[in-house]
Amino acid sequence: MQIDLRELPDGLSTLELDLPAEGVGLTPADASLSGPLRVHLKLDRRENEIWIRGKVQGGARLECSRCLADYVQNLDLEFEVFCAKVQNPNVVSHKAVDEEDGGIHPHDGRVLSIDGEIREAVILGLPMKPLCREACAGLCPRCGEDLNQGPCRCAQAAAGG
Repeated sequence: MQIDLRELPDGLSTLELDLPAEGVGLTPADASLSGPLRVHLKLDRRENEIWIRGKVQGGARLECSRCLADYVQNLDLEFEVFCAKVQNPNVVSHKAVDEEDGGIHPHDGRVLSIDGEIREAVILGLPMKPLCREACAGLCPRCGEDLNQGPCRCAQAAAGG
C-alpha cells in the first residue's frame, strides 16, 4: 500500500480502503484470509513527520487446534506507526541503528509504504492456539471422532459393556 505524500495535507486526514492479502505482502504461509482486509487509517501529518493510527478488519481462515475443523476468525486489529523523512534515502543504516530509533518508519518525502506494519499486525493478531469455540471438546484420543458432534463410539461401547 503506497501513500503519496505529495497529496497528503498537513494536519489530520483519514483513509479507508480494501486490500488483498498479497497487497500487504501476506503469503498463504502467513495467513489465509477469507476476503480482503478493510484498512482504516488516521494520519496526522506535521511537515515531514506522520503519525498513523490504523485499524485492520477482516477474516482469517484457521484450523481449530482441538477438533481440526476449519473456521473463520474475525480480525479487528489496531496498529500505530510513526514515520519521519530520512535525510538521504539512498543510504541504508545499520540494523542496530534502526533498532535504537524506537520504531521510526522512514520515508523519502514522496511515497510512504506501510505494508510491513499491516502484515505484522495481521500475523501478530492471529491466535497461537486457534479454537473454533472456547468450549470445543476436540477429538477422541482413541478413535478420533469429533466430540463436538456428541459422544463417540468408544464412550458408548465403554458405557454399554
